[in-house]
Amino acid sequence: MNLPKLFPTSVVGSLPRPEWLLEAIQKHERGELDEDELRSFYDDAVKLAIKEQESAGIDIVSDGEQRRFSFLAFVAEKLSSLQMRPVTDMMNEEAQKWVDRMNLPVDIIQNPIIVGKIKRETPLAVDELQFAKRYTEKPIKVPLIGPYTLWINSWNRKLSSSLYPRPEDAVDDVAKLLREEIVALREAGASFVQLDEPGIGNFTDYRYARFQLAMHEWRVDDLKELHGLAVDIINRAVRGIGGIRTGVHVCRGNWPAEERYLSVGGYAPMLPDMLDLRVDQLVLELATPRAGGVEVFQDHPTDHEIGLGVIDVKSPEVETPEKIVGMVKKALRIFEPDKIWLNPDCGFASGRPWPVATRETAFAKLRAQTEAAKMLRAEFS
Repeated sequence: MNLPKLFPTSVVGSLPRPEWLLEAIQKHERGELDEDELRSFYDDAVKLAIKEQESAGIDIVSDGEQRRFSFLAFVAEKLSSLQMRPVTDMMNEEAQKWVDRMNLPVDIIQNPIIVGKIKRETPLAVDELQFAKRYTEKPIKVPLIGPYTLWINSWNRKLSSSLYPRPEDAVDDVAKLLREEIVALREAGASFVQLDEPGIGNFTDYRYARFQLAMHEWRVDDLKELHGLAVDIINRAVRGIGGIRTGVHVCRGNWPAEERYLSVGGYAPMLPDMLDLRVDQLVLELATPRAGGVEVFQDHPTDHEIGLGVIDVKSPEVETPEKIVGMVKKALRIFEPDKIWLNPDCGFASGRPWPVATRETAFAKLRAQTEAAKMLRAEFS
């Protein structure tokens, strides 16, 4: 990749959808736009997302995830073995208890549920990459749902157990699905595949994990068992794949609720398991106070690159370049300069119905990130 030697900048994936795209989707749902007409709106939204990232000075761009309903649910739009199901269809009393504790917007959340034997019938994101490559010369990052998060969200006892009697029976097929997609993305010219894993980011207070387990009627004696399961399924998906940068985004939750409702606590409970991930980069949230500080890594040396979250996507305040530089200098006490990338904490709109920032705010934050990277390169080159 043609990237700066120090402090490359990137995005985590999603950017807020333009209002005209949301209006076009609604028209399509009402039967007022056909598929070809809607596709032209999606195409224009991707072109705009790429242009805005380039204008902001981002070094490795994404397509803004403009075509996806959410970072998770889009796989069901591609595969017949997974079916979009409203979360409200699977709720029960125990799950509702955890929903209330998280202010979770279940009325607009849909999950891909296993309803057939999982296999890669068609590409998940290769078509997105191929389109994006026509409109930028920059390296492209392709975000994919991580295998652990897909697995724990998609196996449901009532709907999936006739195909996979136990959740663990689906592990091989989920890992194979993502592995085949990563290889295909490499062959199609992707520079970076990022596996989105909020499932791992929930290994702090476990509220979201308890909600998922209750909703899907999983039985887990010790929630810490999930740590090893997560590392294993991710490593199965990436094992032995070269020629492309891989990373895991350890997402800490991203919907428009107050911070206290989202995953709270530093990364300590996830270590050292998280460092056993056989990927090139750990894409971390560190700008939000609820994710703790980078100091937790002081006693846990790692050869991973660190995608340093320096932008709090949920805060309307635009960070100054100087504030970002200060955050990076704290990380430089632990990590070498050539190991640090700069990125926002998370996507700016991980689900179509719930952007956490306006387009104008997202752009201003990315510009500040770029300016901070320039300042750091001037000092440390």
